[in-house]
Parts: sequence; C-alpha cells; structure tokens
Amino acid sequence: MATILKVIGSGLGLWAVFLLWPEFLMFLLSVLMAVTLHPAVRWMEGRRIGRGLSVVIIATFAVGVLAVFVAFILPPLTAQVTHLLANLPEFRARILSKIPARYPMVQKAIHELFNSSSSPKVTSTFDRWVVWGRSAVSGLVLAVVVLVLALYLLLHGRSLYAWILAFIPRTYREKLAVTMHEVSDVVHAYVSGQLLAALLFAIFTAVLLTILGVPAVAPLAVIAGVCDVIPVLGILLATIPAVVLALAVSPGAAVTVLVAYVAYHLFETYLLLPRIYGNKLKISSLAVLLAILVGGKLQGILGVVLVLPLVAAYPIVERHWLRGYLADRVLTDHKALAKAAETGSEVAIDTVLHGEKHASEKASAKGGKK
Repeated sequence: MATILKVIGSGLGLWAVFLLWPEFLMFLLSVLMAVTLHPAVRWMEGRRIGRGLSVVIIATFAVGVLAVFVAFILPPLTAQVTHLLANLPEFRARILSKIPARYPMVQKAIHELFNSSSSPKVTSTFDRWVVWGRSAVSGLVLAVVVLVLALYLLLHGRSLYAWILAFIPRTYREKLAVTMHEVSDVVHAYVSGQLLAALLFAIFTAVLLTILGVPAVAPLAVIAGVCDVIPVLGILLATIPAVVLALAVSPGAAVTVLVAYVAYHLFETYLLLPRIYGNKLKISSLAVLLAILVGGKLQGILGVVLVLPLVAAYPIVERHWLRGYLADRVLTDHKALAKAAETGSEVAIDTVLHGEKHASEKASAKGGKK
C-alpha cells in the first residue's frame, strides 16, 4: 500500500509540475528580478530606510519607468511599425534603387525578401503578428504580475526563504546559505549587467540611426535592446533589419550601420561587459553558445535568458556540494582552467590534455616533502 501511494503521489506531482510549468517560469522570473533589486533594498536599509518604504520607492520608480515608456516610446514605436508595414513596396523600391546594377545577387535577394511578403506563408505570419499584437495587453499584464511578485518577494522573501529552509537538515544549512549568497551575486551581476547593456545598445542604435536618417528608428532600437539580451546570436538578429532598412538611405549608410554594430558588439563584449560583471560571471563563448542551443530548444527565448545564470552558477555548486563526490584532480583541473580562461593562458589546457600536474600541485608536493 505504501508503494502504491508513493507511485500515485509521484504521478500527481509530475502532473502538477506539467500543468504549473508556465507559472513556475513566471515565478522564476520574479525571483531573478527580486534578486537583482535586493541590493538596492539593502543599500536603502543601510541608510535607515525601512524595508517596506524601500519596496514602495522601487515600485514607484518602476511605475515611473513604465509611464515614460507608454508616454514617450510606445506612440512613435506603434506609428513607425504601422508606417513600415503599410509602405513595404515603397521601401523595396528605394532600397533596390540604391543598389548598383553590378550587384545582381544582392538586388535579387532584396527583391525576393520583400516579394515574399505576399506569399501565403508570410501572410499567415503577418496574421499571427496581428494576433500577437492583440495579445500585447496579456503580455503587459504578465509583466505587471512578475513585477508585483518580485516586490512581494523583496518584502516577505526572507520569511519565505526561512520557511523553506526549515525543511533542510541543519547540518547543510550553512553550506546552503553560502551557496545561495554566491549564486545571488552571480544572478544580480548577470541580470543587471544584461539590462544595462541592452539599454545602452538601444540608445546607441537610436542615436546612430537618427543621425543617418534610417527609417523606423524606434522599432530598430527596441529590436537591438531585446536582441542584446541574447548573447552571441543577438547581434546578428539586430544587425540584419538595421542594415536592410539603411539601404533605403544609401549603401554607405548600410555599410556604416554594419561597421558600427560590429564595433559596438566588440566594445560591449571585451570592454563593457567585463567591467559590469567583474569576476562574478566568467563563461566561455563556447559554453554560452551551447547553453543558448539547449535553453532555446527547451524553452525558446525565455530558456536562453534563464539558462546562462544557471550555467554561471555551476562552479559555485561544484565547489560547495560536489567536492565530496568528484575526484580532487577534477576540482584542481577545473580551478586551473577557470583561471586560464581569465588570463587567456593555454598552459593549464595543455597540462590537462597531457595528463600532467599543474604548477600549483608540483609546488605543493615539494612543500610537503620539505
């Protein structure tokens, strides 16, 4: 009877997880937002501002940001998207007129790109866009719910965390507390860094395209900001529509947009983000790409956004929880490889590939003999 009840309970649990998976993802987004905003609450508490008042200040700021978006960004965004969709043939003619005749392949590609809008497949896609546009209110409501949950987590998250922690044996609580603190630092660095980088890229795009006179500046800036959240592949998704619409101005404008986007991406990757993240988020480009493929396959864009903090948090979990299950050489090799990734040295990589000992291990062995 006990086994039957366990099987039934497990089945009901899996069924509940399947039904509540969207709500779980929404709660996870709220947790990420709460972790990102928690340092602001802690900073205000350090200046003798109560937690409740701190949360009210953050909520007021969030409402203000939303009001600015609705009042100043949403109207031109809607107008420019409507104008662009209503005048696609005119834009196609302008773009084709700017491409020299000695580039027939480029002319053919642009011609097919714009002519494909009359195909049944693309027409149905446009119809789906209309449906998505009608459901924008639902998306806004979802964003508000996530924000409200995050504010409640800021206000009552400590008591909820303590209630859940009561299920954990006391022998593991100290280790769990250290792990959660370090993972919170990683999540805060990732989310705040991505939001700041996306905002800066959107502003850069808006200024650049406005100077060049490229049409549909507002939607292209929004696309740039959204795509910037997607590492590696995001810059490609943001560059293509900007370059195509810049051709409506001139080929020189298109080349300028392409060069500026690539240059900014290099600046963001090698100068901006390392300064924002510091030493809290060290992920190799290959690991990022693999994480994007896995997260995108499992949960689309949302999976891409959520998987990177989990990948970045793995070394913390390994250091605190897997030390007793992994061989010492595994931990030593991973530590050396992590340092090599920071410095760009390949000595540790060659050492692991050849099965040799690292310099630190040799030094320790000599010290032990003495």
